[in-house]
Amino acid sequence: MSTFLGPIHFWLYNKIGKQEELTKLMATTAEAKNWIENASAYTKELPALESVIDESNIHGWLQAAIADAESRYASLISNIADNIDDLKEMAYEFGKANAISSDLELAGIFKAFEDFFVNGMPCDHVNMVTSEEEDSLSWKMNQDIHEQYWNDIDGAYYYLLRKSIMDGMLENTGFMVEMEDIYHYTIKRK
Repeated sequence: MSTFLGPIHFWLYNKIGKQEELTKLMATTAEAKNWIENASAYTKELPALESVIDESNIHGWLQAAIADAESRYASLISNIADNIDDLKEMAYEFGKANAISSDLELAGIFKAFEDFFVNGMPCDHVNMVTSEEEDSLSWKMNQDIHEQYWNDIDGAYYYLLRKSIMDGMLENTGFMVEMEDIYHYTIKRK
């Protein structure tokens, strides 16, 4: 357990920030389309980490921030899931807005996904590369750390939207991602 803020804490907080950006995009769009009444019930602005974190409990504070972000996102999606096609398109566009550099190769793309998506705490070791070949890289998600937040709706919605984000992030690259199931993924050349 860390006793001072280090690069890994800012890395994780930035990933939480991306989750907050997605939630805000979906919530404000949902409000504009009258799918929900109040987007602010689901959104949160993140101030600078060093101004809000409890430095006596860095790990616990970050874990609570993840739980809060994931819970609000799951609650939002559960209330607007009837619009899944629109949500997938929003997720795809969000991915495009956060595009992966077209000069990255397989390992760089995997790292970009790891740098972008909230996958619990770094010590959870959620994703593990299972195969790396010339034209593909596969990984396995060792545990579903998101399901616990999806009490009101099937957690598969999370992965449908996440896959749409990944597809958008890869649009202008020579790569694509396949999702065999929620636990198994492969990045490969188009």
